Amino acid sequence: MRSSTLDQMADALQRGVEQAQQRGASAAKIRFRQWESNGCSFENGRLKEASASEGLAFDIEVVVDGRKVSVTGNNVDDLREMVERAVTLASMGSVAHFDAYPAPAPVPEVKTFSERAASLPREQMIEGCQGIVDALKRYAPDLFIGAGSGRHRAESLLVTSGGVCHRACETGWGLGAHVQRTRGTDMLMTGYWRGWKDLNELWDPAWITNRILEDLRNGEPIVEAPTGKTTVLLPPEAVSMFLMPITMGVNGRNVAKGESPLRGRLGEQILDPSITLVDNPHVDFANGATEMDADGVPTRVNTLFRAGVLERFLYDLDTAAMVGAEPTGNNGCSPYFLELAPGPQTSDALLAGIEDGLYVKSLIGFGQSNMMNGDVAGNVALGFRIRGGKLTGRVKNTMIAGNVYDLLRANVRLSADRDPVLHMPYAVIEGVSVSAT
Repeated sequence: MRSSTLDQMADALQRGVEQAQQRGASAAKIRFRQWESNGCSFENGRLKEASASEGLAFDIEVVVDGRKVSVTGNNVDDLREMVERAVTLASMGSVAHFDAYPAPAPVPEVKTFSERAASLPREQMIEGCQGIVDALKRYAPDLFIGAGSGRHRAESLLVTSGGVCHRACETGWGLGAHVQRTRGTDMLMTGYWRGWKDLNELWDPAWITNRILEDLRNGEPIVEAPTGKTTVLLPPEAVSMFLMPITMGVNGRNVAKGESPLRGRLGEQILDPSITLVDNPHVDFANGATEMDADGVPTRVNTLFRAGVLERFLYDLDTAAMVGAEPTGNNGCSPYFLELAPGPQTSDALLAGIEDGLYVKSLIGFGQSNMMNGDVAGNVALGFRIRGGKLTGRVKNTMIAGNVYDLLRANVRLSADRDPVLHMPYAVIEGVSVSAT
């Protein structure tokens, strides 16, 4: 990465904000970012690419006469011209429900930068991917295997007309692999990925390998799928997917527009009492960790559901002003890092307690239904029949459907163990509609 220029940019950004105000903007902000990344990718078991890139960009937003507009650029020499352009274009922008950015407020300390992650060598990334590929090929030489890894570091500076001048630095890495096994007309696909902002014990190629091997072994026999109303076991990654309609429901913009089915229901028992769902951007080094939103509002921990009771909607500055609420510091009214509180039993115990059911690991087409209303449907990309508390084989040509609000209203059981990256437990859900051909 080119040497940090944030100190030099601070004065330039401040001058840009003042320029916008002098030209009639009631509010203005400029965010500057610079980044670098390195990575590698494997295709069909062989190293395909080793890449590196770097760049910089800035975003300008102004509010003029009740309308706001954003422009972007990547040449800092054009900053004054771009500010002028933003002010000129504001009359054609969207309606702004606020006329000023907030004054500085105490900012939480959240760790997002790790020197270990920033200096992760490409050789280690290649070695990690190669180790995964070699282990999988030893199990089945005919597998089509893809793998990849990358790391990045970035710095940003936000200056607003409210007086905020906030600098942020972050790092991150990712490591993952996917496989395809084809036998005649039968195809099995599976894969896993991990990422974090600090290079620690979560960097574990063997974990990814073992998860894929587990799916391959469990998927050897093909069995008949259950049908009708079925007990379904979800791993943490699938639980995150099932929560998507819920996050859309607590999005303050959707609430303000009257599209969320949760509008007007604060304080109501919406979900099973086992469900406590928190948006926590203050988990050090988590992928969604952040100290401040894009408007200069400090982030905070927001409990969305406590024991199934709806407690809060998420608002950015504009949407909060629209409805007369307090901004929660959430960009786009979306959560940063969802945490689902664990339950009392281990995931092994949850599986052992299912006499007949379906273990759904991944889905295809899940988001094509009316998710805003809570309706979900999808083809089971990878799933296993459960009989007598054990996985007995892989199911094919199977679909699931239901309404998330109905499915999560009662009889939900969550595991005590959670995925260390996702902070999600396993979940048992009753009454999921399953069909098979």
